[in-house]
Amino acid sequence: MAGGLLEYSGLVTKIRAMKSRLLRQEDFERIAEFQTISETISFLREQDSYGRIYGGHEEIQHRGQVEALIYHSIEEDYRKLYRFANRTQRRAMDLYFEQIQFEEAVPRIDASYFKRVWKEIEEFSGRRMRRLLREVFGTQIDWMNILWCYRAKEFFHQSPQDIEKTLIPVHYRLGRAEFQRLLMTEQMDEFREILRNSVYFKGREALVKLQDEISYRNVMEKMYQRLCQKYPCSIAPVFYYFYKKEQEIQHLTTALEGIRYQLPAKDIRDLILM
Repeated sequence: MAGGLLEYSGLVTKIRAMKSRLLRQEDFERIAEFQTISETISFLREQDSYGRIYGGHEEIQHRGQVEALIYHSIEEDYRKLYRFANRTQRRAMDLYFEQIQFEEAVPRIDASYFKRVWKEIEEFSGRRMRRLLREVFGTQIDWMNILWCYRAKEFFHQSPQDIEKTLIPVHYRLGRAEFQRLLMTEQMDEFREILRNSVYFKGREALVKLQDEISYRNVMEKMYQRLCQKYPCSIAPVFYYFYKKEQEIQHLTTALEGIRYQLPAKDIRDLILM
């Protein structure tokens, strides 16, 4: 523990300060009430996390320009944390950050990315680092496969053989046999029942609509909270911060889109305050 504290003291201290600047629920409630993009720009200029990146960009007026700077903010955060990281920490951060580099708000990730990452995890020397990386990426892989499988069945009525070609060939907590049952079932009620009784839910009834990705977010949130509590001086708080920042950016861009199309405030709140 003492070694971990010394190794991660700079990163943990920096993360603590950056987390305090994340937008809160009341901030998003206020954003939902805005009538124009200009109001949102003015609000963001006042925030510690976004005000600095607006410096020297007085011409920013349009939604696309705002979104470009919002996405730029996570790159700025990455650079700041990178300076506090050692070689191993930087290598782990590089693995994670590949999936949150945005081009027109679309992350550049596919099955080949996760296959490569899963192999590279085994090249890390520290046992705890490998364990944390497996937990983070393994949970994500399981849920990417679950969501892809669900959508292919529910919306595109694809065959199990065609669906399997699109999936990441990695199994973490959701074993191969269990996932094959999800893949082969033809009834969506049975699909949900199999998932409800999986390790991710353990029979709990609170399984929400998969197409809304709320289940995925809940699982990832709980996983990060558990890891950060168990390993407070590790790479886990760094990844958790990036995850929270990603959620914030997605909510902001959704709000901007709603404001652009003059959606009622209630509809915007429903979209960003799930």
